[in-house]
Amino acid sequence: MTDQLTQNELRLTPHPLQRAGAYAIAAIAKAAHPEKVTGEQFDQVVQRMISDLVATSTVAKGQAGWYLLGISYTLWPNCALHYKSKRTPEGIAAWRSVPPAQAWPGVPCSLCGRPACDWYGNVDIPLGASVEHRNTTAPDHQGTPLCFPCVTSFHALPYAFTAGGGVLYGLHSWDERFMARATSAAVPGNQRHMMVRGDLKKDGGAFPVEFAALRALRWWDKRITAGVQAIQFSNSTRDMKFRVEDMGQPLAEWLRSTASDTGRRAGVRFLARAQATAKVSGLRMLAWRAFNQPDQIPSRATGWLRDRITETGRIPAAVPHLAPLIRTYLMEVLHVLEKDVGHVTTIARRIADVVTADDDKRLKKFVVATRRPNDLKGWLRSQIADWAKKRPAEAANEPFITVPQWRVLFDSGNTSWSARELLFVAVFEELCARGATVTATDETTTDEDFTTLDTNDQEESD
Repeated sequence: MTDQLTQNELRLTPHPLQRAGAYAIAAIAKAAHPEKVTGEQFDQVVQRMISDLVATSTVAKGQAGWYLLGISYTLWPNCALHYKSKRTPEGIAAWRSVPPAQAWPGVPCSLCGRPACDWYGNVDIPLGASVEHRNTTAPDHQGTPLCFPCVTSFHALPYAFTAGGGVLYGLHSWDERFMARATSAAVPGNQRHMMVRGDLKKDGGAFPVEFAALRALRWWDKRITAGVQAIQFSNSTRDMKFRVEDMGQPLAEWLRSTASDTGRRAGVRFLARAQATAKVSGLRMLAWRAFNQPDQIPSRATGWLRDRITETGRIPAAVPHLAPLIRTYLMEVLHVLEKDVGHVTTIARRIADVVTADDDKRLKKFVVATRRPNDLKGWLRSQIADWAKKRPAEAANEPFITVPQWRVLFDSGNTSWSARELLFVAVFEELCARGATVTATDETTTDEDFTTLDTNDQEESD
């Protein structure tokens, strides 16, 4: 009897997709956590999902409400919805109901260890790894044993994940509070899709899952304690897919801070603009690079600044906002060492002494030199010689650059690149601190995605 009672109690397991579905059930039940869902609430959610399936089973393709039926081919191949004889309220309910206890296989659930209620295959279970680890049932094998709450969590994935472009996509994190918030924000939109959409076209713009992660992080008002995964998958027997993109905790927390920290908010528009390509807006490229090319985010930003300074010979208005933001990225995400920061800051002050003592041409030469390590070495050597001849009396015993500082910039392996990027922004931070004039050409920077970036679907639905 105890085993049967646990068949409407959710538990979180190590399977990311099971966890996503469990959080979706909790969101529909309006419970704070999957394991806070009561047995009565669980049963009500199961009935709600059955009703949604029954409603979509008679809708013609292209008409409002067909969306969930379309997902079924991607998520539940060969399910009851795909056969006329089973596409009835009774047939759908039989597919989605717990088997009688006397028919249980007598083995533990492969995910949570409770008594399994049946053997399941890819009709109910999506991929949990790469395509090489397909979840089709081998000959003479009965399938994967699951309890009813675990298989129901997989059934709830259309409420947590969005369909488009032949896949379902959504978020996962081991930060439980963030996971609950991100899923509860996704559920209302997906429920609306089930009522009004008649297609499965990708309607989320470029890189929708990565952009959804960026939005979710900017909604979040607490420190995030784990990384974020962007998951895309198809369970179709014709074209199985499973892809996970990982964003580490330091970058996730940094991106979150660009919304909560007033100083960083001012720079993120320029940071996004620097990431843009001819075909993809800046924010969406920023979101994609956060998962796929995190090291390129600061270099794209410094490159964008270099181009503008090289063109005009002047400091753009973006610099006072963007330079400090890049510095925090290098320190908090790429982990430039504190002692190296000290070395770079000292060099930056010395360079600021030089470039402010002359006209704009010297500033432009420094910027051009920072494009390549050898060019920067040559520029610094020329300044060493000039400094020896012209250094002020108060710096008579100070070299232009010390050996440890040189090593940080050029002889510290992979970390030298970060140090050189930090040097570039530190020089301009110093110049702005000294009152350097900035041009106003870049003061108005816009990105259409900023109009929806901080929109919270869950708050709108409440």
